[in-house]
Amino acid sequence: MISQHLSYLAAAGLLLAASSSLAATSTGFILAPQVKVQTEEKSYFQDESQIRRLIADKQDLFFTGENASREYAFVVLPSEMTGSAKLILTLQTAISVAPERSAMRIFVNDRDVGSVNLKSGDPHQVELELPKGLLQPGYNAVTVLMDQSHRVDCSVEATYELWTQIDPARSGFVFTRNAKDDPSDVSTLLAYSRDVNGHAAINGLIPRGATGEDIDRTFAVVQALSIFGHFDRPVVTMGNNIGSGPGIDLVVGTFGTVRDLIGVVPDGAGVQFDIDPASGRSRMIVAARTADELASTIQDFTLRAQTDITDGSPQGRRALGNRRGRLLESGSSNTLAELGFVSRPFAGRHFQQAIAFSLPADFYPGDYGAANLKLHAEYAAGLSPMAQMVVRANGDTVASIRLGEARSGRIDGQVLPIPLDKLRPGYNVIEFEAELHAASDAVCDPSTLGNTTARLFIKGDSTLNIPAFAQIGHAPDLAVVSAGRTGFGGDATMPLHLENMDETLLGAAGTFLAKMAYASREVSPVSVTSGWPLDRRGPLLAFGTFSGLSGQLRSDLGIDVNPVGGDLTLSLDPNTRDPAGAPVEQAAPALSVDGSPVSEPEQGSTSIVVRLQEGGRKLYEGLATRVRIQAAQLGLVEDENVLSTDAVYQVSAEADMLVAQRLVNDRDAWTVVAVRDPALLAEGMRSLVQTEVWGRLGGSVYALKRDGGFVERKMAAQERLYETKPLSLQNGRLIVAGWFSNNAREFTIAQIVVAILLGAATFVVLRQGRRS
Repeated sequence: MISQHLSYLAAAGLLLAASSSLAATSTGFILAPQVKVQTEEKSYFQDESQIRRLIADKQDLFFTGENASREYAFVVLPSEMTGSAKLILTLQTAISVAPERSAMRIFVNDRDVGSVNLKSGDPHQVELELPKGLLQPGYNAVTVLMDQSHRVDCSVEATYELWTQIDPARSGFVFTRNAKDDPSDVSTLLAYSRDVNGHAAINGLIPRGATGEDIDRTFAVVQALSIFGHFDRPVVTMGNNIGSGPGIDLVVGTFGTVRDLIGVVPDGAGVQFDIDPASGRSRMIVAARTADELASTIQDFTLRAQTDITDGSPQGRRALGNRRGRLLESGSSNTLAELGFVSRPFAGRHFQQAIAFSLPADFYPGDYGAANLKLHAEYAAGLSPMAQMVVRANGDTVASIRLGEARSGRIDGQVLPIPLDKLRPGYNVIEFEAELHAASDAVCDPSTLGNTTARLFIKGDSTLNIPAFAQIGHAPDLAVVSAGRTGFGGDATMPLHLENMDETLLGAAGTFLAKMAYASREVSPVSVTSGWPLDRRGPLLAFGTFSGLSGQLRSDLGIDVNPVGGDLTLSLDPNTRDPAGAPVEQAAPALSVDGSPVSEPEQGSTSIVVRLQEGGRKLYEGLATRVRIQAAQLGLVEDENVLSTDAVYQVSAEADMLVAQRLVNDRDAWTVVAVRDPALLAEGMRSLVQTEVWGRLGGSVYALKRDGGFVERKMAAQERLYETKPLSLQNGRLIVAGWFSNNAREFTIAQIVVAILLGAATFVVLRQGRRS
């Protein structure tokens, strides 16, 4: 049976080499043979202003390794359906990639439209004609499958040298019909709202000396627009100057306010659009005659944004959903294909692929249960004994499977548990990585390099099963904020503090709120104020600088942003480590008679006694580490990664930006976003809203660099729970189990109390029995 299965696997690999093709359904890609025509490469240049770019940036369009796949959404307007369309890609490939064994395959709405051999050297341009009738008005999807093979090296390390970069500024779709034939509506607005890096630029126009109510209304429309347009990377600016380049100028106000801002009186109440396809600049006006009528107009637009079905193909909607992370409810089950996994045989040496999904903002993580990955896969014979596949959840290893067997194998429904404390509210990532060494790789002759026999095949019908989990709001936890919630007060308005009502900080707040709205598909009503609360009552969202908020952060949130004086002093302690970058005196190596350096003797073990001592030392260190972890969980020793309620957090000198949430009383948590240098605020916010950065927010304090690089994270020692749904017996049981799993000391005390009570009850029963 196994040999028969191996023959099927080899045949699949040959089919892949011969046809290099995939067929796909709306639920995901599956392996299937398909005839494909090689597309001729052309070198002409297309005017960049006419290109409908992909919803992606340079990092999204960077492909590394032997095997990579990405899916992108793009917008097609109704008038463009009547003409012809083609896809233009400008790409550059690493010199180490072998062109005769490397190719890029393109699918549009799951239909194979062509293949291009990868060639190294300078950037070059290719184009692929699209069949008529393939596109639909609204969002569509393009899928890129990349196969890259090394010229001369068969090692796993060599796979890191393989890359292809698609230029986002000079890649996208062009149409023979001009988009100016379309009416100015919201679909046309979305087609021209992003810049070359996929950021949605929204410029909120507000009058000079704008009132808090003017800003609140603009923020509400910004959030609704982010939901409507699927703006995963919004960039918001606020002021009274009209912007330039691709983007949206947003005007919200009564007729008089609109006239004062842009010199135009709206034709009537409602939402109006004015779009210039040539420049990509759009104007959106939300206006009404009175303030009450304006509030009703904003409410109607918000409801439409939250409830409208997205126009486009099923594949386009799938691409948008997988980019946000499909929301998985309690007790749900989904195949890997439904979550965006591309299933195809892999003939390389280093396999990597990931899926993403979202969990509700009130998901309560803890070690009280586990999701399970029911895996169906096959692997080839002859792999190295060290070959294995590792599964990670949000960067933590949760399972590993050894694949190094003499015979080919089949993984049929093996269940891999993923503890719920490895998951988080909001965005989650499950990664699959496998090292597939084989004996033939050591020789690495031409036949080995060109071998297309599959070594691993993870099937798309593998399922991720989410168990029933506890649903209750909790704070402080920035993961909940990344899921789109800063509090659980129902429809209550969130006070929004802005230091000095600075326009740069207004834009940062708008960007943050727009990203939250995109993640949750909910609009968070806010009330803008420049005054810091006089008492610690109610929730708060605040934006400012380290210098401007220094006193408030120290007194109310226990955060010290001032540099530590000790960092500037010198230590005379010989045991103190040298600071990073300080010069260290080093002795020159000894020389031999001929002038060549003498190699240092190896410090290896010289006897069985020494080896036993070394083994004993490692065993002791392992046990000591485990004891320290358990002691920290029980609260017996201090954990450096956990902030107690009264502890003061000292901001690292490396941090350029800080996102923090801390309890200020028994019920309320305040959330603060602060930046060290105001000049870096725009760059920092652009980095923060990137999916890979936003999806890592967690804990009580999260410090990062201007480019989104991680600096430090601190968890909260205590948390506050908030009811988000009517309490049921099952949810109540899960909440209690989750709370005990997150509070090991209380759980241990409860066990001891229960044991004492059980012992006392047993004693009483036995004593009464003897008397009778």
